[in-house]
Amino acid sequence: MAILSEYEEPANPSPPEAAKQVPVPFSAALDPSDPLGFVRGALEFVARESGLFRSGSAVAEVSALVREVKEKVDAEERRTREAAAEAARAKAEKRAKEAAEAAPGKTDQEDVKMEEAKGEGKKAPNKGNGLDMDNYSWGQSLQEVTINVPVPAGTKSRFIVCDIKKNHLKVGLKGQPPIIDGELFQPVKVDDCFWSL
Repeated sequence: MAILSEYEEPANPSPPEAAKQVPVPFSAALDPSDPLGFVRGALEFVARESGLFRSGSAVAEVSALVREVKEKVDAEERRTREAAAEAARAKAEKRAKEAAEAAPGKTDQEDVKMEEAKGEGKKAPNKGNGLDMDNYSWGQSLQEVTINVPVPAGTKSRFIVCDIKKNHLKVGLKGQPPIIDGELFQPVKVDDCFWSL
């Protein structure tokens, strides 16, 4: 037995509501400390919501665009650094010129050195990143400090007084006033300290 009706079924039935894809809006905030995170999120959204990255040429184009933007940003930073360095040079030249006008008869370099020495009370560092004092010199690296004390030729080690304590250093020759006798800037490991002649 057959039931006949006038109802016809549609050729393409519509999918149920749960199966329909609802477009997800792009939501990402630009964080100034991590701008690449924003770009990454935008590219992931585009890749997920479209077929842009299915071809190899699109990936190459986006990579080229990112590289070009990075080069522009680097060039801008380089120009900013160069402008700051040029401004500092101009300021130093202006200061040297003013100092030369104030004390005629001296060269610009002598003037600047005298002004620095008088104004700050500091000496220029030596090649060892230390100072050359009247009776000794010292240099430093990140790990150690080296002090050089000149002694007369033929001096034996038994004539040298070298007392290294945690916060104090005393160096000299027996029977004479010490060349160095003072507090250290920071404590040292006495077991790691040594002296040689």
